[in-house]
Amino acid sequence: MASILARYNFYIASTLALCLLLAVVEQTRGQSSSKGTISPSDLSGWGIDSLYHVKQGIRGAASCAASSCHGGPKAGVSFMEASRGSEYPLWLESDPHARSWKTISSEASVQILTKLGILHDGRIADVAAYQNCLACHNTDRVVSTSNISPRIAEGVGCESCHGPAEPWYDRHYQGPSSAKSAISSLGLTDLGPLVRRAKVCAMCHVGSKDRDMNHDIIAAGHPALYFDMAVYHEAYPKHWRDNDQSDPDFRSRLWLAGQIAMADSELELLESRACKSLPVSTWPELSNYQCNSCHFTLNGIPKAVELIGRELVVKGRAPVRNWNFAGISSLSRSRDIPETDMMKSINELHALLHGANPDSKRVAEETRKLRVQLHESVYRENVTYMLSDWTRGKQTRLSVQLLDDAKQSSSWEIAAGAYAAAWATHVRGTRGDLELAMNTMRSGLLFPNDRMMPKFPRSQNERTPPTLEQWNDALRDAISTLTNEVRR
Repeated sequence: MASILARYNFYIASTLALCLLLAVVEQTRGQSSSKGTISPSDLSGWGIDSLYHVKQGIRGAASCAASSCHGGPKAGVSFMEASRGSEYPLWLESDPHARSWKTISSEASVQILTKLGILHDGRIADVAAYQNCLACHNTDRVVSTSNISPRIAEGVGCESCHGPAEPWYDRHYQGPSSAKSAISSLGLTDLGPLVRRAKVCAMCHVGSKDRDMNHDIIAAGHPALYFDMAVYHEAYPKHWRDNDQSDPDFRSRLWLAGQIAMADSELELLESRACKSLPVSTWPELSNYQCNSCHFTLNGIPKAVELIGRELVVKGRAPVRNWNFAGISSLSRSRDIPETDMMKSINELHALLHGANPDSKRVAEETRKLRVQLHESVYRENVTYMLSDWTRGKQTRLSVQLLDDAKQSSSWEIAAGAYAAAWATHVRGTRGDLELAMNTMRSGLLFPNDRMMPKFPRSQNERTPPTLEQWNDALRDAISTLTNEVRR
């Protein structure tokens, strides 16, 4: 009985805290709308502008599938060492993006769409909101009828990343490589540069000015987004060949490219939300804040409950979600990127968001300023990015710093970010001395099977989770191993 009463009291406390926060948000939404509206900036430079217009000139992945183009060898025999020209069957058979249309058409997704009011009796009731889903789950966003299928249903196909093919379809294979820039001007996206490649991924796995996976969608059942370029890139079944895979610095550069792209996409999405440029967006947006501020775990009495009654929760001032800024913040703090004022700008932006009544116009202006700083720090002419001097050694030193931060924190985001940074110091086929510690850390960071949010550090997942003592031992082992590498 005592345990039942304790849980009952916990639910009451959690509900009160959440109601207080939601009340502030609703009040703020009404107040911030009177501040005036502004238009989102069009900050170009990544070379991906055509991807914002994918509903124009889409031909579909099947148009690339001729055996003399990207369609050989025949389906059923594709493998990663296949000769060039096998990109289509590799994508079709091995790439989960090719199945993303099945995901959005599944029973679970239909339930999400129905809860959101996007579908009613199986028919599209909110076209704009449905197109927002298609922006990340399908190449073509054009909805020709009121049923759930778009004009071309193929999942995330070639043109989702390479740009609408209509302007360059019959030209991209002609002429020498020197003609690449001319074809790029027609909308063919060159995914060779790592930051551009990461930015293309982050458009969906973080968000952008024309696609917003917000708290309403998460509340309806969509998993929250936690992207890391190096981890995703390693696991991805590639239909291309990177010549740099044997480079010991390659993973570290992927991590850095991902941090740049994640921060830029977070800022782009935040500015779009503040400007209210998408019909699905809300302001303030709860997904800009840390989930565990309201969603407490029920394993004992979590530390978050202690905040009830304090000024932070009473006024609805939940901590800002920092996942997509953490890497850039760490680099700024350690002065590993030129723009050392960036950390100050990030803190100023967080202070605005942390206020009881975040002014949408000021947030948009600060976000735009920070994006300019970020671009000026890492962008150069001809899409050459400042990655050439980022090495595995620098990544290792930064990882030690981040792991040490995790040792002092109970935050899932800090611990998971430190894990990802340390993982990016690996060279394929080596580092067996670190694998055991990393596997233990990973097991403690996995999400529980029955929910889509972290519960650190004792997640009930498909593996037996480590105890807190085991997790801390693994953390210390990882720090020791990486520190020894730095000293060599």
